[in-house]
Amino acid sequence: MKQLNRFRKGAAVLLVAVSFGLTGCGKGSNKNVQIDGVQGPNVGFVDGTLTMSVVLTQVSLNVGARVEIPNMPNSYLEIGPDFQTNGTLISIGLAAQDITKLAGGDLLDPSTLPGGRPLPGVIDGQLPAIAVTVPKLDHIVFYVGPTVFGVFVPVALPWQNYIGTFRFYDGTGTQIGNISIVGEDQNKRNSGFLLLINLAGKVANLIAASPN
Repeated sequence: MKQLNRFRKGAAVLLVAVSFGLTGCGKGSNKNVQIDGVQGPNVGFVDGTLTMSVVLTQVSLNVGARVEIPNMPNSYLEIGPDFQTNGTLISIGLAAQDITKLAGGDLLDPSTLPGGRPLPGVIDGQLPAIAVTVPKLDHIVFYVGPTVFGVFVPVALPWQNYIGTFRFYDGTGTQIGNISIVGEDQNKRNSGFLLLINLAGKVANLIAASPN
């Protein structure tokens, strides 16, 4: 019976992984995986800033605000109502000089995923991190390491103990990192998505061209 239960759990996780793959990533299509209740994330590069926007269609806010990101004075995090979906729009702008400062030093303490699970695709399972409290969303976490940086956005997802990782492309179809779909932990909390972007290629050129 125990073996049968383990098989059923494994089959359920495999089914989730296959469904994500079919809806998100056709071979050679350079399309990003789609997440239920999420539009995006969309990433671009504007005036020395890496921008990310995402809409959470199942989260509703009546007012918006700009939230300070500790240790990143030139960057911003904005959250507010999305008028097209009645959901919540999250906009993030990470300045290249802020990324450079944090990636090259030891200003931040290392951290895992919220709740303690290792970061997928990271050798040590943790990276220097900044947690920002956002109303109705718990914490948005920024990670800045020597070769990678990223963001974890909490999203209510129904799966438990599931983490699936996929390639991530910017608006031009260029692969710039990975995105991980993170299910609930053993406490039925801390689900969401983790976007990790390589500090190379386009991002390296952005940083090199930015003012110090």
